[in-house]
Amino acid sequence: MAKDVGVINVFDKPYEAWTWRDTSLEEALDLVKNKGFHFSQATSVKDKLEEKVSNHFESARRMLRVGADNGLERHIDSALDENAEYQALRATMPATEPEALTSYQGSFTEADWGAADVAINAVGVQMAEGQFLFHGGLWDGDNPSTTTTRPFSTSFCPQIALRNAEWRGKAYDAGRVDLMVVRVTQPATKAYAYSLEGEHGNEKEIVFASGAKLRRLAESHVTDMKVYKATSGSSIEHKVVPAYVVEVELS
Repeated sequence: MAKDVGVINVFDKPYEAWTWRDTSLEEALDLVKNKGFHFSQATSVKDKLEEKVSNHFESARRMLRVGADNGLERHIDSALDENAEYQALRATMPATEPEALTSYQGSFTEADWGAADVAINAVGVQMAEGQFLFHGGLWDGDNPSTTTTRPFSTSFCPQIALRNAEWRGKAYDAGRVDLMVVRVTQPATKAYAYSLEGEHGNEKEIVFASGAKLRRLAESHVTDMKVYKATSGSSIEHKVVPAYVVEVELS
């Protein structure tokens, strides 16, 4: 039940984005001789603190501004590896991943939705009140609330969510990017926490069963960004679309 699963905050320790500069010969020698660095690690050092990210909204805004930040994703990977609440959540999952959920994550086709739903409701748990996650896609028009009719995939990482929003030209076709910061409120929908290992472990995915109630609280325009879509042959089209952080509650 929800009370058995605690909040997993990947920004308990803030993420710091730094600019880097090349080391001088003297600095490199000092790092190797006195700091235990390998020569390959001593070629550059942190220069200026560019930004400190302390919560999910700040990380979503940063991701839309910069488009990609592997340092931020590595920060989240490390935070999950070290987080006792995340380990406890994974311990509630079955030792062997249900085949229906493996198929859903691997192929992500409509044919997999029904079986995935059954599996989530059979082995999943309710996420903790106040848990934050990310979802990349397009909000359902002007409706302030909606109820999902298929499994709803989220991630602990805004970079993964943004890539999903762009996948197969979705953002190009939609004419906008919505990076949703999802807060679990009055949890009532089962969810399955995928492993961080394996072919899709980098997605850091939590998938909710259908029937989840979503409510849009606010949205803010962050930037305009270039999005792409592959067309016939080998050509790729692009255009610039508005990108928003959308605050969403899920129950």
